[in-house]
Amino acid sequence: MFKSKWKYVVLSLLCALTIGNTAYADRDFFWSDSPPFPTCSSKSGVKMGIVSEDKKIELELPACEEYLKYRVLIVVNGLYLQIDPVSGAEPFLENGRTMVPLRALADAFGFEVGWEPNEQKITLTKEAKSIVLQIGKPEMLVDGEKVQLEEAVPLIKKGMTFLPVRQLAELLGIQVEWDGDIRMATFTSKK
Repeated sequence: MFKSKWKYVVLSLLCALTIGNTAYADRDFFWSDSPPFPTCSSKSGVKMGIVSEDKKIELELPACEEYLKYRVLIVVNGLYLQIDPVSGAEPFLENGRTMVPLRALADAFGFEVGWEPNEQKITLTKEAKSIVLQIGKPEMLVDGEKVQLEEAVPLIKKGMTFLPVRQLAELLGIQVEWDGDIRMATFTSKK
């Protein structure tokens, strides 16, 4: 009887872990202590089929050589940003500035996000700090003061909002490093 109870306990734990991971997996991103596995192929034109939201989706994988030329890695406090390849939420460079999906940025830096669709206005709040940005506008309001954005503006790509991350991180006192050889932006909170 004792062995039988353990089987049910283990089975219950596995079910709880599976359900917990399934609930978490509906996001387009997550954070991990290991680098993202490249979504590429040894040659171009290779197709991969996946199922997302009960729909079969076919993706054409880029050749790894090409993929590594444009991939941007994001590391926040030692954790790598992992992106669902179907989501279209991969970070990218715009005029030399790293663009990161708004939801991942808010998660990483602890922002609460407000969105006004009519004005396409984003409000980020954290503790006593308030940052207001607008899609396509080259300035932001930081605690009511205008600050010019450098080289890149908030934009919507594939239905997702992306923000230039460096200035936002620096405003929060976060150390920023860029490694151009491997195209990796590293953000470390100063504590």
